[in-house]
Amino acid sequence: MSKASLPKVLCVDDEPGLLRSLRWLLRGQYEVAVADSGLDGLALLSAEHFDVVISDQRMPGMTGTEFLERARRVSPRSIRLLLTGYSDFNAVLSSVNESEVFRFISKPWDNQKLLDTVSDAANVARMSHTSWVDFQETLDADGSSTFDEGVLVFDNDSTAAAQWQASVKTATNIVCTSDIGEAVHQLTRQKVAVLITDIHGARSQQMDLIRAVRRNQPQVVVLVYSQERDSAVIGRLINEGQIYRFIAKPAGPEYLNRTLRSALTRHRQLLAEPERTTRHRAQVSDDLDFEVDFASAGGQLPPGMRKPVTGARSWLQRLFR
Repeated sequence: MSKASLPKVLCVDDEPGLLRSLRWLLRGQYEVAVADSGLDGLALLSAEHFDVVISDQRMPGMTGTEFLERARRVSPRSIRLLLTGYSDFNAVLSSVNESEVFRFISKPWDNQKLLDTVSDAANVARMSHTSWVDFQETLDADGSSTFDEGVLVFDNDSTAAAQWQASVKTATNIVCTSDIGEAVHQLTRQKVAVLITDIHGARSQQMDLIRAVRRNQPQVVVLVYSQERDSAVIGRLINEGQIYRFIAKPAGPEYLNRTLRSALTRHRQLLAEPERTTRHRAQVSDDLDFEVDFASAGGQLPPGMRKPVTGARSWLQRLFR
C-alpha cells in the first residue's frame, strides 16, 4: 500500500512525548501529522483533509473539546476522538454536546484498543463518499420546520415526561412511559425518530436499551435527560450508545424544544443519507452478559450457542421481532 493511499490521522497535544508515542504506534498503517496546539491543528485541518483527528483534552489555550468543536466545523467529515487522563464531567459532556466525538479514550490507553478504535474511525471516514454538508448547516434557524415523527420518552420520573410534553410546540407525536415493555412495543410498532431516556449507571436497564436501540435501529436518535454526573458513565454513553445529546436535569422548555428539534432534524438526515449512520456506530460493550443476550435475541449466534433471553432483558426478544 502506497503512502498516498494510507488513511490520514492528525494528532494534537502539547506534550511532545505523547505525540511521539502516537506517531510510533500508528506508524506504517497511517499517514500521521502532529500539532502541539489547537490553533496549529486547525491550521492543518484548513489546509488538507484528515480522516481521523485525535486530540488530548488538557491543553493550554484551547482544550481538546474546544478544539474538536471547531474542528467539526472546519472539517466535518473527519472522525473525532478525544483522549483524556482524568475524570472531568464537563469535558466529557462537551465531547457529546459540542464536539460530537466518535469515541472517548481514557489514558493511559491500551495500545491494541487504541489501534482498533483508530482503525474503526478511519474505516468509517472512508465510507462517507457523498458531498458532505454538516447537518447543523441545514437546521432551520427560525424553528419554522414542522415535525410529525414519533418521540418516545422512557423515564420513571413523571415530572421529566411532563417537561418534555410541555416543551413540544409542534404536532410532534410524543409518547411517555416508565415501562420497558411499553417502550419496546413503541419502538417496534411505531416509527420512533427520537428516544429520550434517563440513565442510572453503566449497568442499568436504560443503558441496555440505549445500546440495543442504537445498534438495532441506528436511525433512532437518542437523547439522555438525567441527573447523572459520573463521567465514566457518560463516556460509555458516547462509546457504547453514540447518544446525540446529554441534557442535565432540570432544563428549561425552550432548551428542551430546541434540542428535540435538532434531534428530529438529525433523524431526517439519517433517513435521507443512510450511510451517515456509520459515523454514529456504537462500540461493542464489555458487558459480556448483555452482549450474549443481544446476540442471542438477534439470532447472531450459531443455533447451538443461542439461548432464550429471560428475566430483566427478556424485552430484547421483542425488539428483534
